[in-house]
Amino acid sequence: MLQHYLDQVNLWAILVATLAYFFLGSLWFSVLFGGVWSKEVERLGILIKDPPKSTIAAKMFQTFFGNLIAAFSMGYLVYVSHCYNWIAGLKLGLLCGIGFAAVAMIIAYTWESRSFKLQSIDTGYAVFGITLCGIILAAWR
Repeated sequence: MLQHYLDQVNLWAILVATLAYFFLGSLWFSVLFGGVWSKEVERLGILIKDPPKSTIAAKMFQTFFGNLIAAFSMGYLVYVSHCYNWIAGLKLGLLCGIGFAAVAMIIAYTWESRSFKLQSIDTGYAVFGITLCGIILAAWR
């Protein structure tokens, strides 16, 4: 089944879903929640500074690559579950975002004693990003 998916995958849809997830992160961790997120991370003793120019490209690439893996994986789940409209993509995205990403992060963050605010911001980004991918990929079949 994977080979059949690879033979017909819509690479433009995967790219658009990846870019949407990537740009959501830019907004999420700056304009929307950047200040609160930075304060919550600093409470853990971690000081977030602007990365040096020598490492910013690598950090952006790693983030983009992670978003690409998520979009590609969501594309496969959309394919095997026959989600052919945005509502089905929304439901599948929420299921995966909450059921896999958020739960894994919440378990780890609980043992790291991270605040509820930080957990909410970080897991919210994963849930919204994965759901956005599901919507785009299911609608653009």
